[in-house]
Amino acid sequence: MSLKFEMLANFNRFPAYTRAMLARGVCICLCIIATMANAHEIRPSYLSLHETRSNQFNVLWKRPITEDVVPDIAPLFSDNCQLTFEPIFQTVSSTILQRGELVCDVNGFEQGRITIRGLSTTLIDVLVRIERLNGDIVQTIIKRDKPYLTIATVKDVSISDYITLGFEHILSGIDHLLFVLALILIVYGMMPLLKTITAFTLAHSITLALATLGVVNVPSKPVEACIALSIVLMAIHALDLRKGNRTLLSDKPWLMAFSFGLLHGLGFAGALSYVGLPENDIPLALLLFNIGIELGQIAFVLLVFVLMWTGKQLIKNHLQPWFTITAYSIGGIGMYFFISNLLR
Repeated sequence: MSLKFEMLANFNRFPAYTRAMLARGVCICLCIIATMANAHEIRPSYLSLHETRSNQFNVLWKRPITEDVVPDIAPLFSDNCQLTFEPIFQTVSSTILQRGELVCDVNGFEQGRITIRGLSTTLIDVLVRIERLNGDIVQTIIKRDKPYLTIATVKDVSISDYITLGFEHILSGIDHLLFVLALILIVYGMMPLLKTITAFTLAHSITLALATLGVVNVPSKPVEACIALSIVLMAIHALDLRKGNRTLLSDKPWLMAFSFGLLHGLGFAGALSYVGLPENDIPLALLLFNIGIELGQIAFVLLVFVLMWTGKQLIKNHLQPWFTITAYSIGGIGMYFFISNLLR
């Protein structure tokens, strides 16, 4: 039997004390990652300002709900502008929605700034859309490292901004990264892995496009539960391969990646569609967002390969047991996600 199916046997050759220490280490990692998973997805907030009369705006403010937690952030304007929110909050598609009115002095809005209180302590950004009385529309992003913008110098959102959002989303989406990591464990050889990752990419791009066009509209809770279950199934499949059990999907892992990728695409689409961008803005935003996701995914795969190569150089043949430990860890975290979604 080849080395790739001897991992479990090699792990059992370690002394009992060493195996126990490794098991404790895995449990600690599981607890840490499970705690971090409470914010497993970055969904930007959304601020819309629609000018109805000179220096008067209708305001729409949306904040994402993640694991029943709403970020404690709020828009603030210059002293010569008065923002009044309606007392009633609405909960729509995993967001807290507030409506209000902004009234500014003559030229007060143009000379002022928008500040998002509390943004610097979060992991999210704020998409801002300003529609003027003459029909001009400006869209931009307020980032947590610079939680304000000056109205007079505001520029329209750039391609790199949406790409950055996608890149940050995939790198903060532990569930999606665990699935990719499981693919790396299952597929051997650079070309087969490239084919499998491409199938995963193609699949979630399809459902991303369908969600963009409004053809598919699935609630987030069952989607996230199914994504978590897909991680568990991938971990089980990886462990079966270690035991020498092969199936049709073992020879065609791209088929499995494509099937589950359809689910993950719905999860990706939710990151921006929940924000409530106008329909004519969503297609380009999601396209660029998807490019950012792919760049982040590639960066993650390269990082895993660098770590694997480094580990091989440091501990030689003893690297192999860690594949089995990793598979169990992936399955354990995936089950935690699945149960958490069922209990929400």
